[in-house]
Amino acid sequence: MKVGYARVSNENQNLDAQIEELQAAGCETIFQENISAVTTIKPELENALLLLTAGDTLVVCKLDRLGRRTIELVSFLESLKNRDIGFHSLMDGIDSSNGAIGDAYGIILNGFSELERDLARGRARRGFEVTRASKKRSGPKEKVPDDNIKKGIQLLMTTDKDGQPRTGSAVAKTIGLSRSSFYRRIKKLKADEQE
Repeated sequence: MKVGYARVSNENQNLDAQIEELQAAGCETIFQENISAVTTIKPELENALLLLTAGDTLVVCKLDRLGRRTIELVSFLESLKNRDIGFHSLMDGIDSSNGAIGDAYGIILNGFSELERDLARGRARRGFEVTRASKKRSGPKEKVPDDNIKKGIQLLMTTDKDGQPRTGSAVAKTIGLSRSSFYRRIKKLKADEQE
């Protein structure tokens, strides 16, 4: 018996294409899931594994439907092999019925996928570091300019019309920030001036 497993990471994605491919591959039962690849426990995949017995085959459209990390996939495929359950990834061309070559191909292919994800994360991290080094902010600009924060600091050193010291909350409200945001910005200004 062929059992299919289809997974998407978020609700905006659609399982229809995967289901059609799995049906075309002869899957009698298809388990569907909407869950992130990095989630360790995938309930519908667990249900598929409970249904599978020796001689059956688990079918997915792509290897990454099972997970992202090579070591986890190797362990998963090894557990299927130990239970005498076949594995077939349609788009990757991996079919455990092809013997050692099918197993090795799956491991190598997933290794390259993980390498590419690591490289992409590294590129993103370097981009943030370059941005930080050039003192350019990533993300949205501050709604209240630094000049207003400096004026707020000056206001803190004065008294109100009743001769009472001004509070951080009152000054923050005057310049259009919450008290915590005002003090965060003061701290940031001081840090920028020290660099």
